[in-house]
Amino acid sequence: MRELKVIAVFASTVNGKISLSKEDRTEWTSKEDKSYFKSLTSKIGVVIMGRKTYDAIGKALPGRLNIVLTRTPDNFEGSKNLVFTSSTPEEILEELENRGYEEVCLIGGADTFDQFANKGLVNELHITFEPIIRKGIKGLGEKLECGVQLKFREFRELGQASLLIYDVI
Repeated sequence: MRELKVIAVFASTVNGKISLSKEDRTEWTSKEDKSYFKSLTSKIGVVIMGRKTYDAIGKALPGRLNIVLTRTPDNFEGSKNLVFTSSTPEEILEELENRGYEEVCLIGGADTFDQFANKGLVNELHITFEPIIRKGIKGLGEKLECGVQLKFREFRELGQASLLIYDVI
C-alpha cells in the first residue's frame, strides 16, 4: 500500500480557472499565494508537473526536485533537480517513495491533476481562490472520469485571497 502523500496545490479564479491563457505565467496570483506555494513546496522538496506548466514557469523551481511529465522526455535536458519522464503516475510515485520521500506536491496543470485524480492518487487539495473573475482556458476536473470527493479541513486568508485545504476521501 502506498504511503506517499500527494498534495495538489493550485490557484484559481473565483470562476474556477487555473490557467488563463497558453502564455499564462501566473501573474494573476497574489504575492501571498506565491509565498504560500514557495513555502509549502520547498518544505516538501518535490514538485510534479506537466510539461505545459514547466514551460509556463520557464525553469526548474530551485531547492526542489522537479519532475516534469512529457510524452517525449528525450527531447529535454534534465539535471540533478530536473527530471523529464513519460512514466505513469504510479511509477513516478513508487520511484519517489523508494528514494525516501514521504510527500510530493502536484502543481499542475489541470490535465496532470486529472491524470493523478483519475487513479485515486491525490490525498489533499490546497487551492487558493484569487478574488478575480477572468476568462480562462483550463479548470480542474475537465477530464475526470469520476468525481473527487473532498472533506474540508482548513481555511486561511492569504491577503485578499482565500486558501482552502481539503482532504480527498
